[in-house]
Amino acid sequence: MKNLDAHRIARTPTQPVRRRPQPRVRNIGELRLPLAGPYRPRARLYLFPDGRLLWYVRLWEVDRPVSHLVRTETLRTFARVNALRSTLAEIEALHRRGLAEASRASR
Repeated sequence: MKNLDAHRIARTPTQPVRRRPQPRVRNIGELRLPLAGPYRPRARLYLFPDGRLLWYVRLWEVDRPVSHLVRTETLRTFARVNALRSTLAEIEALHRRGLAEASRASR
């Protein structure tokens, strides 16, 4: 094993650490989905680096929560079929905010 010379280490130029201009995946917002009684799972909207907007929803299946990534159109359909006007309005508002973030990030 070589001995490290403190003077040689001090003379070595440092390398800049590259930082990402933005995180890989950005959280835009969340809402609660009224499914059955008190069961209201969160749906979180994320902006992916390639510009896609996807919702992350964890739903119980039999005995455990299962994660799902769904498009905005899936949640819109759920809200329309179940006549959830306020939920549909929240979905639309978050989706518009996500589109605005995506256009800002692509500049």
